[in-house]
Amino acid sequence: MTSSKTHSVSVLCLLPLRLSVGVAFMVAGQGKIAAGNWGAAYESALLEFVSSNLENAYAFYRPFLESVIIPHAGKFAVLVAWGEILVGVSIFLGLFTRFGAAVGIFMVLNYTFALGVGVWVPGLESLFIWSLFTLMVCSAGRGMGVDQVLRSRKRIKLFT
Repeated sequence: MTSSKTHSVSVLCLLPLRLSVGVAFMVAGQGKIAAGNWGAAYESALLEFVSSNLENAYAFYRPFLESVIIPHAGKFAVLVAWGEILVGVSIFLGLFTRFGAAVGIFMVLNYTFALGVGVWVPGLESLFIWSLFTLMVCSAGRGMGVDQVLRSRKRIKLFT
């Protein structure tokens, strides 16, 4: 067996993880968007989440929450919802998977900072961070993903 076949077989082992993480992000974003008046509704939910967790948030992160997130909650509501959709689609399709996983890690880290929990604490947040990290480091999009097609055609090497 050649090394390229070995590489593709090992990346294929990550396919179930890639698909499930992609679906989880798409469902989370779609739930926010499909709720009807999602901009105002999610803005108030975001404000309530930030306000109720402000004491628990990491000390270095509190000023960011108070001076950036709270005054611009409507814009962040839109960014979070569409960010989750786009990260989910990217990871699910295996399209620019490394970039999508990096953005997903950034989003989950911001959430954990606001909650005041660490990535080393067992829970859903740490599971997502380490799953996204694995997908990013292993170029999981090269296993039955669009990244595999782009790489084989050698048109785009950016983020693949």
